[in-house]
Amino acid sequence: MSRAPEDFVRSTVRPLAAYGPPRDPAPVPLHLNESPSDVPPELKRELSAQLQAMDWSKYPITDGHRLAADIARASGLDPAGVLVGNGSNELLQLLLFACVEPGDSVVIAAPSFALYALQARALGARVVPVPLRDGSGEFRFNVEALVRAAEGAKLVLLGSPNNPTGTTLSFEDASALAHKVSCLLGIDEAYRDFCAQDFAPLLSRHPRLVLFRTFSKALAAASLRAGCMLAAPALCAELRKVQLPYNLSAPTCLIARALIARPELVAERAGLVMAERDRMGRALRELGMNVHPSGANFILFEQSQRPANELHAALFRRGVLIRNVSSAPGLERALRVSIGAPAANDAFLAAMRAELQP
Repeated sequence: MSRAPEDFVRSTVRPLAAYGPPRDPAPVPLHLNESPSDVPPELKRELSAQLQAMDWSKYPITDGHRLAADIARASGLDPAGVLVGNGSNELLQLLLFACVEPGDSVVIAAPSFALYALQARALGARVVPVPLRDGSGEFRFNVEALVRAAEGAKLVLLGSPNNPTGTTLSFEDASALAHKVSCLLGIDEAYRDFCAQDFAPLLSRHPRLVLFRTFSKALAAASLRAGCMLAAPALCAELRKVQLPYNLSAPTCLIARALIARPELVAERAGLVMAERDRMGRALRELGMNVHPSGANFILFEQSQRPANELHAALFRRGVLIRNVSSAPGLERALRVSIGAPAANDAFLAAMRAELQP
């Protein structure tokens, strides 16, 4: 009997739904947590000249190593403890692929970035969610609950700041968690620049800690697809065995190294985001929204005036696209808005006022 080609896909993959943000175009896109500003034109011109001078016919044999060395230097780490990849998501997938076997437990916070659970389940792992929301209705990391859930687990995987809630894990709680769990602890620091978070100093004291970082947010290079993993050199050595060769292009490495060398651009951009985040939070509260504290470049808010799906659609009709997260358990009335440039934020607030005020 002839079998359909899709019948050969792993049984753990077939039930999953593909991850993907909405792709509907909108004049004001505030749904992907992108940077509100681009890389400066003068830096683009400088890099364009270097790209033209490159020999594009050769493999990027040493480019990734040079980028990893620059990241290590900027973070005060051993270069042997740095892996680079096509965005932090590729490196997260690499860690799971190399370490997680069918039946292993992977602990996550709930709600959190959907890709954590999706990739773990694709490998046949048992995903153990630990609720972020406490009895007061606020979001926080419950360290003791995470420690209990991690008993016998292979990996605890968290985002700080967490997407979509914006919840941050304190340095003290991160240290306590790394000390108390006996498995790997992965922390996705994609949004760390918007709350001055830096868990890299913990790596020397906690060898099972793994950090993920990206160039897609505060470094304003989402189209570059570059990220890094910071971990114990011994773990990185094992992961290199199954990492694809030449996984980052020479142009990507060139641009990423130039961005690392200009931390002042990140500081300026992060300062703008934090100021706009505060302004938008105040304005949303004035509209009666329940605005959750955020350490990221987005805000999660809840409202009771209208169903989340309805308000999301109404904003889109006004040209503003934000993220509808109301399908997640416990977030039935929640929406998430990225912090954009001031003009885009003003357009969002104007659309909100037009929809909610009589």
